[in-house]
Amino acid sequence: MSSSYALIMAGGAGTRLWPLSRESRPKPLLALLEEDRSMFQISVERLYPLFTPDRILVVANAELIKHLKEQAPDLPPENFLIEPAGRDTAPAVGLGAIHVHHRDPNAVMTVLTADHHIADVLAFRKVLKVAAEEAAQGEIITLGIEPTHPSIGFGYIERGDLLKTVDGIEMYSLARFAEKPDRETAKQFLATGEYSWNSGMFIWPAKRVLAEFKQHAGDMYERLDRIASSIGTANYESVLTQEWSKTRRISVDYALMEHVQQHARVIPIDIGWSDIGNFEALYAILSDEQGDNVAVGPRPLLLETTGTILYTNRFVTTIGVDDLIIVDTDDVLLISHRDHAQKIKQVVERLRENGQDFYL
Repeated sequence: MSSSYALIMAGGAGTRLWPLSRESRPKPLLALLEEDRSMFQISVERLYPLFTPDRILVVANAELIKHLKEQAPDLPPENFLIEPAGRDTAPAVGLGAIHVHHRDPNAVMTVLTADHHIADVLAFRKVLKVAAEEAAQGEIITLGIEPTHPSIGFGYIERGDLLKTVDGIEMYSLARFAEKPDRETAKQFLATGEYSWNSGMFIWPAKRVLAEFKQHAGDMYERLDRIASSIGTANYESVLTQEWSKTRRISVDYALMEHVQQHARVIPIDIGWSDIGNFEALYAILSDEQGDNVAVGPRPLLLETTGTILYTNRFVTTIGVDDLIIVDTDDVLLISHRDHAQKIKQVVERLRENGQDFYL
């Protein structure tokens, strides 16, 4: 069977988790769910033993990679791939694909991100194993999350006919990708029972990825091809920097997946998945363990308080408040209603507009 590699994209800024997530210490480095493991460390370790450390690659910017290497010392240093600048997911996937292809032209590549929460790890590994075996036949496999509500924060995947069932895992033809919908459209999607949330997780042969780039994003393919030709040479870093500076910013969905017509499948999964996109998502996960109020840090005294999440290193007491987000760092205190968790990104944008980058 073809060799199998995992590529973890670890460049997420996590602006909706500000002020915990900062430019100098973004979301993947943070211990948001466990005291002793960051989101990145959890993402790496749940791949064991399906992938050995030498088969796990990580793509991120140079500054972030310094910290990621410290957090995952088992991974070989050469498995950390530097992005000279953030260009969204398509170039990151392309960079991973040329490195995997360089190691083994017939390898299968599983694309993941460093900021997903997955409750059922055993089921996740089982799905990845079955998907990799299918991808080795030349197929593109994407994992669709069974939706729990009509979310407007995710893209959707429409599935077609049921093609096969392997070890209880159903595979459907991939009908289309749909962009983030409005509320009414999202409700319509759920009513059909034929849509999943787009998880951004893909399993495909590296050579198939490059073939899709060549067909649907020729300009990007040419730059990736020039970078690929320099792998293992003294010119690699200079070629990477030069070609990357000319690479457009685009997601892998827009660049490739919306154009794929054949040999593409979707596996709907229910594995307790969350992308930890904001404090509301964090509250949903941690409240299952802690109860109605969630506190990370010293135990607070909460009187007549419900539905509140606190991240702080100091003692906090509240009286008569509900559904709050309270985040206390060395230099910033954030207080927000949980209903406005998505709007925290606007604070980050306003700070940047005001020249207050020192808070970012």
